[in-house]
Amino acid sequence: MQKAARFWSRQKPEGTITGRQKFQLAFPQMPLAISNGLIHSAYIKFYTDIIGLDIQLVGIIWMLFGIWNAVNDPMMGVFIDRLKYKPQRGKYTYLLRVTAPITVLSSAAMLYAQPDWPTWVTFAFLAVLLFVYDTTQTGYAISYSNYILVAAPTSEERLDVSVVTMYAGQLGAFLSMIIPTLLLVGDVDRTLVVVLFSAVVLINSLLYYFALRPLKETPGMFRELRTDEGKLLEQLRTDAKSLIRSKLFLSYLFYQIIGRGATAILFTQLLYMADHALGLKGIETTLLDVVPGLVMFLFLPLFPKLSSLFGMRNLLIFASIPLGLSYMSLYFVNGFWAAMIVYIGIIIFTNIGSVVGGPLFGSIIDEDERRTGIRKAGLFSGMNALLTVPIGGLHTMVFTSILAFYGFVSGAEAQSAAAVSGIRMASSFLPGVLILLGMIPLFFFQMDKKMEKELSDFSAGMHRTDNNQKGSAEEIISTSGGEEDE
Repeated sequence: MQKAARFWSRQKPEGTITGRQKFQLAFPQMPLAISNGLIHSAYIKFYTDIIGLDIQLVGIIWMLFGIWNAVNDPMMGVFIDRLKYKPQRGKYTYLLRVTAPITVLSSAAMLYAQPDWPTWVTFAFLAVLLFVYDTTQTGYAISYSNYILVAAPTSEERLDVSVVTMYAGQLGAFLSMIIPTLLLVGDVDRTLVVVLFSAVVLINSLLYYFALRPLKETPGMFRELRTDEGKLLEQLRTDAKSLIRSKLFLSYLFYQIIGRGATAILFTQLLYMADHALGLKGIETTLLDVVPGLVMFLFLPLFPKLSSLFGMRNLLIFASIPLGLSYMSLYFVNGFWAAMIVYIGIIIFTNIGSVVGGPLFGSIIDEDERRTGIRKAGLFSGMNALLTVPIGGLHTMVFTSILAFYGFVSGAEAQSAAAVSGIRMASSFLPGVLILLGMIPLFFFQMDKKMEKELSDFSAGMHRTDNNQKGSAEEIISTSGGEEDE
């Protein structure tokens, strides 16, 4: 607790963002976490156990959802890069305020499928709404992540914001998950589930409004060199060369695909484990979801300190070992308290990667900007999503396919011993082994603490709102060895 207090009170260099600004930057993550928690976790079990859609069809829909997500992300990223900042409307803040309402409405509409609809109608209804949701959610997520990178330009600031963002995101995730753990485990009342989910969506719309209202942009955040207005596809083709040349991006990409992707459907796995493998009640499942997050909250302020001691890359490697072993131990867990201990470990070590991941990816973007003289945050975010987002859909389809192979029956009150074994295996050894294999690409990620500091100083000089901080953009470019011909 003393370390947590020092996290908030320690002295910062002049010109860095304040604690209030950190909160304002982090707040938009809360409604986004609620939306994603509903879509990627709760709605899967809602459609299998309440609507009665076959679990294999649900897996196919989420796989198609992931493919569409991958296709539209890089295009959306380049579009956002091309969109010019205008003082009267802004850039990222404008896109956030346009996309949020559609994201909320599409997620609300998904609740109103009927169990007596023909299968093809339910399939098409869910698929279309997911495509609408994903398009606007992608615009929101990329705009939000890129806004943080220019509003908090140094690695230290980004780590601090990432910690606060984790608090906001976890609180949002709790809100989106408390209802499904209470109502989708054990006896299910469809009407009550729809009413309470609708209430969550309504609250979420208010959170979007209050989270986005105070966000502001200044011209100093957008001292970028690009002024050309090339065609979108042509620009995507040209800029994509930067990704191929970035060894940092490629090695971190493979880590995300192999290691981080395995954690993408943790809450979905928890719902099926609690209901069918552990035999827990609704309130026990809620505690199994909430308590590990509360314990993790106590450790969050320590993660930036650990990062400064070991470096971001090394910290990811160190966290992967206990995380993978914790996952594999789930296969042998029986009872509420044993599961609680294991899930506490899983949540803590998973969120080390969540806190470090954003600032680390920001450093990759900064390195490319220093090397080429052009900032392509939208492209990097979009291409990263293109290559990683389908992994979540793939894991969902693999998970549902394993359950179907072992005999899981959608809507059944009890599952066979074989189906329970499939749930355990798909929730433990499969992700655990992948997490340990995911450490391998990190050994090829050549960014030490010295390089982190250099990139942090470069980013501060380029995007600090105060033009006097660390020199002008032109001075930074002229001394950074950038490839000005690109």
